Amino acid sequence: MTHWQPATKATRPVLTLVGAALVAVGLVVSGFFMMQMLRDFPESPTPVDGSPVAFERVGLTIFSTDPHAAQSCTAKDASGNDIALKRPSRGEKFDDAGDLYYVVAHSVDRVPAQTVQVVCTDEGANYFVGQRQSADMFVGPLVRTLGSFFGPAAIGVVLIVVDQVRRRRRARVDH
Repeated sequence: MTHWQPATKATRPVLTLVGAALVAVGLVVSGFFMMQMLRDFPESPTPVDGSPVAFERVGLTIFSTDPHAAQSCTAKDASGNDIALKRPSRGEKFDDAGDLYYVVAHSVDRVPAQTVQVVCTDEGANYFVGQRQSADMFVGPLVRTLGSFFGPAAIGVVLIVVDQVRRRRRARVDH
């Protein structure tokens, strides 16, 4: 005699779908942070030629193409006030598509976005002015970009694995 067994309900892969959605959300959010990070990447420095330079973001750095250039530059803000400058504590350089610039000075304080006048008296070197650049400018955005992907993606992968393990166990019990 055979026993009648009701058909088992096929379980929906809810956790797998939620996990896949979290991975997709992580991709979208990290893409947003990546675009923001690339948009904030410093532009090519402008030659110091006595003309005012407009900055759209905070900070000021003076560069030279000569690694041994003297810090013979002064900077004034839009109101004509001196901007305090200091040499970097260690050698810093900026590679802009093959053009190598060496940091001569950074602004001591965070200079707000404005028009700045830079004058360099050492005529033996070429000087350039650009946005303040330092490793900490890139570390925060990079951590946000990676975290916004790996956080949701890790949770999503865990949910997918849990769902697949549950489904396999149910399949074994049903047979």
